Amino acid sequence: MGLIDSPRFKPQDLAAWKKLERYDAAFSALPSWAGREERARKTIRDFASAGGCYASTSWGKDSTCVAFLVATSGVRLPLVYVRMRAWESPECLQVRDAFLARYGDAVDYHEYVVDGGIRWWQTAEASALKRRSGSHVGGQFSEPEGEFGARHITGIRAEESDIRDLVVRRWGEAGPNACRPIARWTAIDVFAFLHRHDLPIHPAYAMSFGGLMDRRWLRVSPIGGISAAHKKRADWESAYYPDIVRKTPEEIGDMS
Repeated sequence: MGLIDSPRFKPQDLAAWKKLERYDAAFSALPSWAGREERARKTIRDFASAGGCYASTSWGKDSTCVAFLVATSGVRLPLVYVRMRAWESPECLQVRDAFLARYGDAVDYHEYVVDGGIRWWQTAEASALKRRSGSHVGGQFSEPEGEFGARHITGIRAEESDIRDLVVRRWGEAGPNACRPIARWTAIDVFAFLHRHDLPIHPAYAMSFGGLMDRRWLRVSPIGGISAAHKKRADWESAYYPDIVRKTPEEIGDMS
């Protein structure tokens, strides 16, 4: 499978990706991987044996790794994808389809759809109107939690933020209600692991302006999220997703 193709790529994007892919191939061949994988799977099995739970995915790099570890753990668990109406990154569905075609029988797959919140390009007036009307994202995982309980398996990593690092320092790979089997992996580890198992990779990670942007910090999260409109993300979204940025849900159409 590997990198999903996309008409959104700029001319030099794939050339830059090929250079990184050679590094992924070399790193993925290290003999230490077998032990690391088994530790991650054991973390999942131990967490699942302590009570009901589900695994969440966004079809980004980290959660695709976790979805694979869950699917190959020997325990069949619910795998949940919460979709964001209108603002969804469209290629997530391509990653989903490629993954489920190979591993769908090994997981109990579920999808839920939630409404989008305020986008970074909306005016203050529009934002205020939406807040007054109650149009926002809230309790994104309320439905899966109602069905499967609050205990969950996730792809968060300590490297991603100070808060996540503190969580991992406190609880390690698993606490009472959350399991983080790749918590101590780096993004470099994740890309090597994806290459090692020929897992589908969201094309956003190769949308780097020909290597000018670091793929480690690119995100496949819903387009236009205010909290993500930093590190030049707004400019990046405008360049690669002009069919979504600054559009209304009606202009985008039903993406389901």
